[in-house]
Amino acid sequence: MQRKTTLVGIAGLLVSIATGAATADIAVNGGFEFGTGGDSDNWTEAGGGAFGTMSFRSDTDPISGSWSHQLNAVGADGQGASAVVLTNTLNEGGLPSLQENTSLSFAFDAETDFGPGGVGFYVLRILNGAGAIVADTGLQNIANGSNASAVLNVPAFGGGDNDSYAAFIEISTAAGAFDGSFSNAKIDNVTIDGTLVPTPASAALLALGGLVGMRRRR
Repeated sequence: MQRKTTLVGIAGLLVSIATGAATADIAVNGGFEFGTGGDSDNWTEAGGGAFGTMSFRSDTDPISGSWSHQLNAVGADGQGASAVVLTNTLNEGGLPSLQENTSLSFAFDAETDFGPGGVGFYVLRILNGAGAIVADTGLQNIANGSNASAVLNVPAFGGGDNDSYAAFIEISTAAGAFDGSFSNAKIDNVTIDGTLVPTPASAALLALGGLVGMRRRR
């Protein structure tokens, strides 16, 4: 009876270890190395403004690797501009939910060129299964040459749409509504440090492997 209890206890410990996986970089294509032309895989690009406003993947002078993502916003008389790139670990990344009661952080490298009226922002959010914001850093300014970063706490799971959580990142530049305004940023080396809920199959497989190992050692 004691031996059975020990084996069951070890199996439970292995399952708990599996379901409480360590924090790791969960960014998908954080270096923008994968994509088709100017479109970065696992990211959404958007923008609007005067001619020259673009959000695009570029192999011209990346910060590291072979590619980066560039955000060029160009304003005009009476027309502001913005260029945006964003990702969602559930939707674009195709990853499992974030684990409840863990920390989530992200960082990236940026090189910027801000003209008159030009600014750059980033935000880290946690979204529930319906896409509602449950945690938010608010808009943070991008500083030239810096490694920008932000940290949030993942809420506890609840009923309904709060049974899963995604990390959401948006990085943008904006220009004023006048001629000569512009804001350019080169973004690279995005990291998202978080803990994901393992799939039930992986947890069960780990537990089974531990039990088999114990029986072999007997």
